Amino acid sequence: METNHNDLFVQRDMGIYVHIPFCKQKCIYCDFPAYQNLEEYYDTYIYALLQEITMFGDTYPKARTKLVDTVYLGGGTPTELSLSQIEKIINTIQRTYNLSNDCRFTIESNPGEIDISYLKGLQKLGFSRISFGVQTFNDTSLLSLYRSHNSKAAIDAVQWAAEVGFTDINIDLIYGLPKQTIEEIKENITLVSKLPINHISTYGLQVERGTRLYHLVEKELISLPDESLEDRMYETMMQGIQELGFERYEISNFAKNGAYSTHNLKYWQYSDYLGFGAGAHSFFEGIRRANNRNVMPYARKIDCFEFPIVDEEIIDEQRAIEDYCFLALRTKWGINTTVFFEKFNVTLDSIYGSILQELIEKDLIVKDGKSYHLTSEGTKHGNYVFSQFIEG
Repeated sequence: METNHNDLFVQRDMGIYVHIPFCKQKCIYCDFPAYQNLEEYYDTYIYALLQEITMFGDTYPKARTKLVDTVYLGGGTPTELSLSQIEKIINTIQRTYNLSNDCRFTIESNPGEIDISYLKGLQKLGFSRISFGVQTFNDTSLLSLYRSHNSKAAIDAVQWAAEVGFTDINIDLIYGLPKQTIEEIKENITLVSKLPINHISTYGLQVERGTRLYHLVEKELISLPDESLEDRMYETMMQGIQELGFERYEISNFAKNGAYSTHNLKYWQYSDYLGFGAGAHSFFEGIRRANNRNVMPYARKIDCFEFPIVDEEIIDEQRAIEDYCFLALRTKWGINTTVFFEKFNVTLDSIYGSILQELIEKDLIVKDGKSYHLTSEGTKHGNYVFSQFIEG
């Protein structure tokens, strides 16, 4: 029996993501839609952004009525904007959409580019969660990445955020950096243990085509750790973070006392989210949309009362099943067979039985009651595991 397309995507509360594509200084590894030295375009961009937020609600009335329980400002560096500019964004979202009473507001920031007064201002605007792009506490490594802060600035930013009342503080940490050592990883973990942090996002350094890092590596002007050393860095970081009492609830994310990133859970649990701004992505009622990455073409489209969409995909049932499986496997909850049947009206085993058995035999997944989860070995080979659920 076929599942109605709309029924696949009737679910929990929605999230809203707002992309601010501006930075004081773009990192050499960054492949996100982010631009430096564009201050003269900030007002133009904000004007277009506010129009897009309102226009989507006017065009899709269901989006106006669906309950929103997370709002996330990412970038780029959202804190490049003034508090009054951020307030305009928040006010427009509140006027246009149906925010829950306990809606959780998150903002990303770079340490060293904000002060305690600015953090107090964010708190007054309703932000309770902040995510700092620390990456490492080693000053030499920070310089090599063209980061705009040093270790002291990172420590100060975290402590100030806690002091002014942020209840949830995340930091990003990267392993596999040029000239990075196991000792540096351990020192980062030691510093984390002394700071009021309840969430950590971890990443292996990726060399993306078109970035400055890519060109430096291509020209052999910079060298990266070999695979063996990077594996040891990964193990050291994962183990060290968990020994501090952080729970690994997603492949790259760790939380203390259940302080999960409720917005990012929207992505992993296949929930609706609206994305506004240049380069933002949306997933609403079974349709994925991607906006133009470039600031001025984005703004010009909005100015003509057109959505700046460069890619749109209607998700059919087969694709929905594939996406649901590999996204669920990223999390500690895994794929629950009962939930799967309720959602798709077909058993998981009838589609993936032989694949599941093969992955179990390879010690990449394990069945625990009614759920399939990644094993410790499976988390290291996540991309391989996920690929098994996608039709060629």
